[in-house]
Amino acid sequence: MKKLAAAFKFLTIWGRISAVKPAGNSIGSAAGLFPLAGLLLGLLLALTNYSLAAHIDPRILNLILVALLITATGAQPLTGLKDTFDTIDSESTDGGPRTSAILGFTAVVLVILFKSAAMDSMDELLTLSLLLTPVLARWTLVIFLYGIHSQFDENARLIAERVTTWPVILSTVTTLALAVYFLGRKGLWIGLALSLFALSMRSLLIKRHDALSQAHLGATIELSEALSLVLLASL
Repeated sequence: MKKLAAAFKFLTIWGRISAVKPAGNSIGSAAGLFPLAGLLLGLLLALTNYSLAAHIDPRILNLILVALLITATGAQPLTGLKDTFDTIDSESTDGGPRTSAILGFTAVVLVILFKSAAMDSMDELLTLSLLLTPVLARWTLVIFLYGIHSQFDENARLIAERVTTWPVILSTVTTLALAVYFLGRKGLWIGLALSLFALSMRSLLIKRHDALSQAHLGATIELSEALSLVLLASL
């Protein structure tokens, strides 16, 4: 029960409003349950879409769904995305890190637009895609965290070093089983694409930064959600 609470606090708005924040090692130990937190978010989106689809213009509803996901996660992944793109791995004239607020803002806007556009291009598959996308994205985060805890900064390392083989196996089996059940072979292709994306993004961030941070975890979730929706709309 403590692991489940840690996962939900880390991945939902609960962590924003709770007076007691989960410790990094507790979050890492709960990695196998990350897709379950994603499933709760997916159910919220799918039920909202199912309830409102007949009453609201699809384009407006898509923006409502994106806003609902941002709210349900406490905007933590979106903040991580902005922080990741705000910081450029180069030095300013005074020797400190150089930041570009416009780059982070642009990344946030593009991710929201890609999500909305992908939703707009779906018909009967939209409700199912809304259910699966948060699950797939939280599983992608588990892949991102696994195996290289020494490459993370002090705070994120507490999470990554507790992501061991069994939680990865558990989250992978449950996530892919769910994807294959609903999507068939397409679910496996999407899982493969997301896992390759996680590993590629991790490698790129390691090259550009001294250490991976919690902001990069949020960016992974946001970009994985956008990629998942685009793939679901395209395949």
